[in-house]
Amino acid sequence: MTLPTHKAGSVDTSMAGSYRASPVKYMTYGRGSTSSLPNIVSELSVTKAYIITGQSLNKKTPVIRNIESILGSIHAGTFSNIGQHSPIAGILEATSRVREAGADVLISVGGGSPIDAAKSIAYHIHQKTGKWIPSIAVPTTLSVAETTQNAGYTNEYGHKVAVSNPELVPKAVIYDGDIALHTPLRLWTSTGMRALDHAVEFQYHPLAPEIPTRRLALESIRDLFTYLPISHQNPEDADARQSLFLAAYSALFPLLFSGSVGLSHSIGHAIGASYGIPHGITSCLSLAPTVHLKADTQPEEAKLIARIVPYLGKQSTGEAKKDAHVVGDAIAELVETLGLKSSLTEYNVPPGDEEAIARRALRGGDDHPDFKARKSKQRVFILRSVRLFVSSIC
Repeated sequence: MTLPTHKAGSVDTSMAGSYRASPVKYMTYGRGSTSSLPNIVSELSVTKAYIITGQSLNKKTPVIRNIESILGSIHAGTFSNIGQHSPIAGILEATSRVREAGADVLISVGGGSPIDAAKSIAYHIHQKTGKWIPSIAVPTTLSVAETTQNAGYTNEYGHKVAVSNPELVPKAVIYDGDIALHTPLRLWTSTGMRALDHAVEFQYHPLAPEIPTRRLALESIRDLFTYLPISHQNPEDADARQSLFLAAYSALFPLLFSGSVGLSHSIGHAIGASYGIPHGITSCLSLAPTVHLKADTQPEEAKLIARIVPYLGKQSTGEAKKDAHVVGDAIAELVETLGLKSSLTEYNVPPGDEEAIARRALRGGDDHPDFKARKSKQRVFILRSVRLFVSSIC
């Protein structure tokens, strides 16, 4: 029997790797599953729960009042002054209130900002006391901040600050399609694009293991392309929203991972806080152009992107580069179908900011080795990618 051989430079990364799960203890899902919160709090051996959320969810929906009622006597307080991109002022105020209340568990309710805020609060409490306070996440969007050890908040200068530690991973996650109905459609579908950004970029991330990350992400891509248009057409379909929660979870299945997922995410972080662009919209702007650029310039990554084609219900062209472009075109088409197509003009990003955006996308700025080398391929690569969508400014 003759064993297959690999051509030089063509490594099958799906056949070797390792996986280390993040320390999530529970994931509960299903319509109405938020009612299980008291049992989860008990399982974590804590007794005083402090809710971290945003003003819109607190003031414009019944979600927070309902959760406070479900918690009953174990509810220690609610902090709702968490803004987009988690400004540091809100983080410090919440940290003080949580400590004053003697709370021993945080419950973050909302999108990426409240969930990241809870992580940042836990980080600041640890900095002051040396102790970690656990958290439970009840997401209402598809940004999937609840599965990672990473958090970001915006400092007083408007720049994103990242913190990371395995202890920051929420100990439990609840996905409830019923409370997701209170999430505005544009926020819901744009964060769905953020989930797609995770799934696509994990296909070519060098540290992403085949099992379970890449394979689950491929299934996630199929479901996101299926259920996002359904949810867009019928915003009151709680079952579609429940299916999308599970698709988003599969896009970023709990993996003990730190750092940026890929180029699209790096650019998203660079333009998000600086120009006030929501994370979901940054993915709408950056993901398709990034995929097209990789198709043209990164042959090995194009092969990995090409694996997505059958999960879109499309036939392979037989060429990895062409297939990767098919994926990029499909992503752009989905953005349009969801009514999310936009340009940086709408967010007042001035022409000529490409270099500054690229410097923020590459950690370290002027000190980053890719900027020290004038002809660095990575520097040129990121600048070109940024200019792909900056060119839409007119």
